[in-house]
Amino acid sequence: MERNVLLARILLLVLCAILTGTCFYRLNESYDPLARYPYATEKNRETILEYMDARDIDYIISQQIRPSVFMDFIKIPGFNIRLANEYHLAKKTQKESDAYIVNFVNKYSNYFTSSELVDLLTYYTYADLTTFYENDATTTKKLTLASDPTDKYLILDSKTSVYRYQPSNLVSQDSIQIQADVLDDWNEMQEAYKAMWNGESLSAISGYQSYDTINESYIALENQYGETVLNRFQLPAGQNEAQLGYTIQLIDPTVWIDACQANQNDDGTYNYENAIKSLSQSQQNQIVWLEENAYRYGFVIRYPKEKQNETNMAYQPFVLRYVGRKAANKMWKNHVSMEKMDFEEYQE
Repeated sequence: MERNVLLARILLLVLCAILTGTCFYRLNESYDPLARYPYATEKNRETILEYMDARDIDYIISQQIRPSVFMDFIKIPGFNIRLANEYHLAKKTQKESDAYIVNFVNKYSNYFTSSELVDLLTYYTYADLTTFYENDATTTKKLTLASDPTDKYLILDSKTSVYRYQPSNLVSQDSIQIQADVLDDWNEMQEAYKAMWNGESLSAISGYQSYDTINESYIALENQYGETVLNRFQLPAGQNEAQLGYTIQLIDPTVWIDACQANQNDDGTYNYENAIKSLSQSQQNQIVWLEENAYRYGFVIRYPKEKQNETNMAYQPFVLRYVGRKAANKMWKNHVSMEKMDFEEYQE
């Protein structure tokens, strides 16, 4: 009797297992992976199911990603739904083939966030970004590309580059180019200087310089002075603020470098007082006047004498940077370098 009961129970369990399996099979056959995806349509359903696995479908459901974000790219080899937003933003910001965009984003996505990608593609071409990431953003150079090179207060240094960026609002004044919003204050400062020194002009030898111009000059100066000396006075192309259009150089840089080199202390530092005395009287007058008055017209000495540990550059009284009158006034009164200045309240 007990044996029959046991067999009956086993048979019942087997039947239940078969019934359960059959039910799950039928349910699985009728299960719609896109049932919880509100954006599935007859038009896109087949493509999504063909090119996405279960994990990808779960991702678009959990993140509520609309088909308009990824459908242009879904059939391209290498497509990654987790980078779909970057593909979409890249295409909206700067046109290229869908395949090119997928390859570009897949390869370089570790260099930028979604918001940074929009800024980068606003100011740089895909080709320039590719070249930069392949050559300059390396483990040896460790350069970061400035996402907004139009920022009036952008600081370039040994770690930050704008690569081949060219400003769009340049105007010509005499023999130089500068940003349009610098022009009026530059003209007014020139007139004030001329009135102070009986018609003597405050002229500039350069304003904006292109990547290629800076690169050519840098190579020539490096051959002349050596990299160690030059890097105290100049930065390479892409990292040189002359490329921004807000910097004005008043004399040939070799004049000041030579003066400093000729008045070098035993510890390798420079005797700037003696270096200044070795210059012409006109150049000495410029230094004194600029130190006391440039801020009134929105300019600061970009590399001040007392802030070398902050700028990591030698004192350069003939290199002016335009920051606007309010910011320049505050910097002058508080003896603040650009590196330590909070420009947030002056951002437009």
